[in-house]
Amino acid sequence: MNTQNPCSTQAKSLAAATVAALTVTAMLCAGPAAANSGHGAELRSENREIRDQLSMLQKATAAFNSYDVASAAGWNAMISDCVSSPAGAMGYHIANLEALEGSPFELNLLRPEVLLYAPLPDGSMEFLGVEYIVPYTPDNASTPPEMLGQVLQYNPHLEIWALHVWTERHNPEGIFAPFNPEVSCPVD
Repeated sequence: MNTQNPCSTQAKSLAAATVAALTVTAMLCAGPAAANSGHGAELRSENREIRDQLSMLQKATAAFNSYDVASAAGWNAMISDCVSSPAGAMGYHIANLEALEGSPFELNLLRPEVLLYAPLPDGSMEFLGVEYIVPYTPDNASTPPEMLGQVLQYNPHLEIWALHVWTERHNPEGIFAPFNPEVSCPVD
């Protein structure tokens, strides 16, 4: 864990707009998104391939339990403040901007675009999970991208497709739910 709080980074100027957009979109998507398999329920035995992929993802991102390691590896752009809602929180969104570039854009199971962190009372950061993000384009407008057997959710405010995966912190709402009721943000 790291004692550096990402709130002090240059990316804070992007936070206000991103937080509002993420919060509104996640609240709108939280109900109907339950159609995604695994959302709101534990993965069942018939989801062995997805469980195996999740295990590979956890191994690939295990070093990111250290915020310093994640930052050194390229996940160093804070694109939101700590996002929360009455349904719980998402935490801070720390992006690898290089992973968001490229044409054609391709998702990579072992290289998510965003890491999710929550602040701890001692000022360090807890690694919660990952988020896959695909820029919305006319080419993918009618066919949403998929990852881990899930259709990514469209965020009209940010013009992206997104999927949260709670690999490190259990989410009673489901491993792919947008908000986690067991996560909270600091109160200003």
